[in-house]
Amino acid sequence: MAIRRSIAYAITLVAITCSTAYSQSKTTAITQLSVDTVSLKSGKVVRGIVIAAPVDGPMIVATDRQWLQKHLPDLFLKATVAETDRRKLANRQLIERLKKRLAAPVAEPGLAFFLKQELKRAESQRESPPDPPQFVWLELERETIHRFTPAAADRKRVAMWAWSEFLPNVESRDLHDLQRELTQRKVDFTANPPDLSDRVGPRLQDDREWAARMALVEYTVGKPLDFQGTGDLLIRTDGNQKSIDLAPLLTRTLNSQVDSLLKELTGEPRAANSIPESKDWLKSATKTADAESVRGLRATRVEVQTDGLKAVVQTAFDARMPDGSWDVIWSHRESQDGTKLRADAEAKIAKDPRILQITDTIKSLGAGGDDQIRQAIRFGAATMAAQQAADSRFFEFRDRYTKHLDGPPLIWGK
Repeated sequence: MAIRRSIAYAITLVAITCSTAYSQSKTTAITQLSVDTVSLKSGKVVRGIVIAAPVDGPMIVATDRQWLQKHLPDLFLKATVAETDRRKLANRQLIERLKKRLAAPVAEPGLAFFLKQELKRAESQRESPPDPPQFVWLELERETIHRFTPAAADRKRVAMWAWSEFLPNVESRDLHDLQRELTQRKVDFTANPPDLSDRVGPRLQDDREWAARMALVEYTVGKPLDFQGTGDLLIRTDGNQKSIDLAPLLTRTLNSQVDSLLKELTGEPRAANSIPESKDWLKSATKTADAESVRGLRATRVEVQTDGLKAVVQTAFDARMPDGSWDVIWSHRESQDGTKLRADAEAKIAKDPRILQITDTIKSLGAGGDDQIRQAIRFGAATMAAQQAADSRFFEFRDRYTKHLDGPPLIWGK
């Protein structure tokens, strides 16, 4: 189940134009910018990062406070006139929810400590409100929008790094110009973008968002619930198992190849190369979570491609909603070339005793046996690479939303 929209990055700057000599001397085409562009029916244009664009609600954009005040004062006034009141309401909401959660015993020490620290932080902010944040949440009603031109993810990454380095005029400068200056500062703008979520103010959270956030926090600092498998078959794994158990996967792949070889000899048609994807592949996992009163779980599955050309790993985080239903609040599908040489990983897989048990069966089929084994092991190494990449994406998501309970909005296809 693919997520409709995940938050690509925590926050960045928005602007439309600058009064500096640079912007006066050069107008950069939209296609050369590193930020999203939203054209309004009023003729005004906003540049920045669109955080969410739900079909049934306003488009949420992160905007730079100073720029918004200077270039779009009416939108600035609308966004900030009740900002102090909204901050107080969000702070009060967070404190009340934390007190309610802590009123009941919290079994996991790590989770209890995190919640108490968050309560202490929230109460300190109530007594000593922070200065206005650098960025403002700008909500644009859909009927006011004429055109939305998104920037590619790699361009937004450059903008994130540029603003983290306080480069001037990020909103109006050519992408390559920003890249040159970042390179001069020895900043790797291709790396994962920095977390700028502490530069925005809190927002009120509905019950579904709060449930999703708490599910992720309890999974992260409490006792995680993980599942792995193929197709609809998911097996619960303990917290010490960090990688997919490749033995059953490669056994299945090799057995499929044995079957293919036998069918070639008999003239029978080959079976399909992959397992049909089910929309209910998380059903068995959520049933276990319900039985144990767990709010969130992560599941990872491998798509079996017996031709060995591509290894695909799908991973998802599922959260229990207030009404008892389950929602996938984040999902990622990672594929890797199954024919690429990965010598170290292949050597490790080849030594697995469970893999060695079936090699005699493959070799007994004749000259093609060694090739079939090599192909399957290479596929296994590709699967390992796909899982590592998928894990990295999940950790980015997890860390972004478990830093604080009033962090960036957690928005998905709800």
